[in-house]
Amino acid sequence: MNRRLEDKYGIITTVIAPNTRFDGMINATEGVQISGYFEGEVISQSLVWIGKTGKVEGNITSPSVISEGEIVGDIESAKHVELRAECRMTGNISTEKLAIADGCSFKGEVRMLQKGDKPVRFTEKRKESKKT
Repeated sequence: MNRRLEDKYGIITTVIAPNTRFDGMINATEGVQISGYFEGEVISQSLVWIGKTGKVEGNITSPSVISEGEIVGDIESAKHVELRAECRMTGNISTEKLAIADGCSFKGEVRMLQKGDKPVRFTEKRKESKKT
């Protein structure tokens, strides 16, 4: 069983490397990794991963999004979104599952449940450490 979101997807075929700037639109069937600067719309049928040095100014439409960098825009049509520890996001999120790590900065609204949907319960898997 794949526990990590990134392990559920195959090879990422579209990459915007660090120190690279791209303006426009990405429409991909495979995974997209952005470690540089991207301004525009990202549409993917697979994982969109914004790396620690990545910045996206625009909307992202994808079933799965991981962000370790910066997003200024909305995430839509997602099944699973992870905003990791160093992520900075300003925008709205529409998703079924959302994980926000300590240290993440998020400003916006989250739309998760539809009428009749049941919430997904989160259970901490790590053991508590004993303080001595």
